[in-house]
Amino acid sequence: MRHTVFPYLAVSSLLCVWVGLAATRPHYGETLVVEMGARVPSLDPLNSADDFGEARAVGKLRALVGDRLVRLDARGQPQPALAVSWEHDPSEVKWRFKLRPGVKWHDGSGLTAADVAAALQGAVPNRPWSVAQDTLELDAGSSWPELPVFLATAPAAVILRKPAAEGSSLRTVVGTGPFRVAEFDPAHRTVLAANEDYWGGRPYVDSIQIQTGRSSRERLVDLELGKADVVELDPVEARRAHEEGQKVWTSAPVELLVLKFNLSHPDVQDRRLREAIARSIGRAAIQKVLLQNYGEASGGILPQWLSGFAFLFSTAPDLERARQLRSEIGTAPRLKLGYDSSDLLARQVAERVAVNARDVGILLDVFPLPRGSGPASDPGAVVTVIGGLVDGPTLAEAALECSRWFGFPANGPSRATPEEVYAAERRFLDDFATVPLVDLPELVGLGPRVKNWSALRWGDWRLADVWLEAAKP
Repeated sequence: MRHTVFPYLAVSSLLCVWVGLAATRPHYGETLVVEMGARVPSLDPLNSADDFGEARAVGKLRALVGDRLVRLDARGQPQPALAVSWEHDPSEVKWRFKLRPGVKWHDGSGLTAADVAAALQGAVPNRPWSVAQDTLELDAGSSWPELPVFLATAPAAVILRKPAAEGSSLRTVVGTGPFRVAEFDPAHRTVLAANEDYWGGRPYVDSIQIQTGRSSRERLVDLELGKADVVELDPVEARRAHEEGQKVWTSAPVELLVLKFNLSHPDVQDRRLREAIARSIGRAAIQKVLLQNYGEASGGILPQWLSGFAFLFSTAPDLERARQLRSEIGTAPRLKLGYDSSDLLARQVAERVAVNARDVGILLDVFPLPRGSGPASDPGAVVTVIGGLVDGPTLAEAALECSRWFGFPANGPSRATPEEVYAAERRFLDDFATVPLVDLPELVGLGPRVKNWSALRWGDWRLADVWLEAAKP
């Protein structure tokens, strides 16, 4: 009995190990189907998106087509990419980056230091790059210890060029990244093909088909039907997907919704009115009901995971103080509260803010603004719900992002201490011209065939590392 059972168990064990390895071994081939809400108007690095949803979508696609000198690991530490090494002088003002040899553009031509310098001009305002053989040099003008992190995160630091196809007015984008542009339709979809000669190794999937401009509901249905593999989801659909057993990946809170007052409008120049509205808002209810318990209520512009001091900014409503301020104003004007017509969550948040304000005697009329609108797009909108990316992933980079989206005073390469950033945030929020509401994570639904999903905490997708389980015959 022993002589027959033990060999059987050994063979069975080996068979199980082999089957397990076969099931987890990366598979080359297939097309990864990705669906996103925002449209991608252009991949041109000279064009910047004014809408934060578009900016996020454009950034993800550019990262697949282009490369950076430096990339970040899961801990947010700089690692080599197109630059294999870098060094600086003792004061961290002058930097030198040694380029990786043998890298090719998607059109087959070799990448040169002059190409990279040309692509990076303007990435650091008013600081030109210079070329010395296979190295790039930059005089930052002042000490900049976080320059490698900036080059790994700043939108303008993606290495791309954009020749026009012969006989075509549509400019295409050529990079050195893991995927090349095979088809680009700014209204509906982009198709990327694997770069066979990528210096970091060929991606697992043959191509990525990115559908854009679809509603969160449509994206969830396509995920459930197996028509899509990776889909962005709004909180309601993400909660439903989770309850139905779908895989849902959640980033750290990387988007911030705020109320932005137009201080040039006479109706909101009284600080007491702005403060009364701010103190009436029930952020916890917005986070629990509208965000389905995803994300966090926010009293500051920098999220807790980045700053460490967000908890010092109160998120609780103070109705007694709000009503006192309202009574001091006398006759309060009826205000128009705008929101981006393409953003369902922004509309819901605006409606909830209006309800809260009405409870303290202030009337807000909620109305839609054109798609992708900012606070100045309609002179009648004296207050607007707007969003912005605050994904850092360092405090210094997050402060720069808040400067872009919300007007927070940040000082470029001159980096402040956390204590100085906190003091600056206190001053910025003190006039209630910008009122933080909630921090949102990225929510991504993943189909059952998706393997090796390795997105970083702050929302970077690593689709070149993803592979799809082979379709059953």
